[in-house]
Amino acid sequence: MKKSNRFLSKTLKRLNRTNFSLYKERYFKQIPLLKSIPYDIHDIEPSSNNYIYRAVMNQANEHFKTISRIAFNPSPSYISRANLVKQPIAYYACNYDVALLEACHDKLRQSHERSFLLTVSKWKIKKRIPILLICNCPKTQNVGTDLFYYYNKCRLKRKEISSAHSYRTWFLKTRFIAEQFAKEANTNMDYFITANFSKQLLDKTEIKGIIYPSVRYLYKGFNYAFAPSLFTEESFCLEEVSEYHVIFDEKDITKYPTITLKSSTNNFCDDNIIWD
Repeated sequence: MKKSNRFLSKTLKRLNRTNFSLYKERYFKQIPLLKSIPYDIHDIEPSSNNYIYRAVMNQANEHFKTISRIAFNPSPSYISRANLVKQPIAYYACNYDVALLEACHDKLRQSHERSFLLTVSKWKIKKRIPILLICNCPKTQNVGTDLFYYYNKCRLKRKEISSAHSYRTWFLKTRFIAEQFAKEANTNMDYFITANFSKQLLDKTEIKGIIYPSVRYLYKGFNYAFAPSLFTEESFCLEEVSEYHVIFDEKDITKYPTITLKSSTNNFCDDNIIWD
C-alpha cells in the first residue's frame, strides 16, 4: 500500500515537470490516475452581495447588443484553464477587475497590444450552486485570502472518514490538481489536465462550478468556471453591463493596469442590451 502512494507521488512530480507542449492529448488520457481525482463539494449561496463578473473583449467601435452573446462561450475554439475545445463554458470572476485581467491575458501573451476595450457583465447569484473549490496549493494559500481555511476544513473531514493510505492518496491528487490550476501556462496544452478534469467534473457529477485562484491576479482573486446549464436554470440574474478601457504598462504587463469606466447600463429587454 505504501509503495503505491510512493509511486503516485513520483508520477505526479514527473508530470509537474513535464513540458506539455511536447505531447498530444492521448498521452495524458492514457494515464489512469488522472481519471480518478477526488473532489469535495461546497455550495455558493445566494445573498444580497454575492455577485459574479464576466469580461469580454469588444469588437472595434461596437457595443455588445445581446445578453446571450456575453453570458458564456458556447463553443470555444481552444483549450483553456477549465475547458476543452468546443466545450461550452462560462468563465466568471469574483470582481470586475479580476475579470478584466483574465480576459486580457491571451492578447497580452500573443501580441504587443496593451490597450483594450472590454465589456463586463455583473450577475447576482439567485440559487444555491454546488461547486468545487481548488484549495490544496501552498502557493495560493499564502497570499492572504481565506483559501487555507477551506482547505483545512476539507483536510479534517477527509482525515475523519479515510484510512491513512486513502487520506495520503487524496492529499497527493488534490495537491497535484491545485498546482496545475495555479501554474503559469506557456501554451494552451499546459491547460489540458485541468481542462479535462473540469469537463469530467461538470459533465458527470453534481458539481456545477469550479472556483480557483486567479493566476493573473497573483492568486488574490478568484475565477469561476460554470456549467452553462445554470443560465437556463435561472441561477443568475443580470444587473448591469459596463464598458471599460484597460491600459497595461508597455514594459511590464504584470503591473496593475489603468482601468477607466466608459459607459454602463442596466436597461435590458428580453435578450437585448439597451445602451443609452
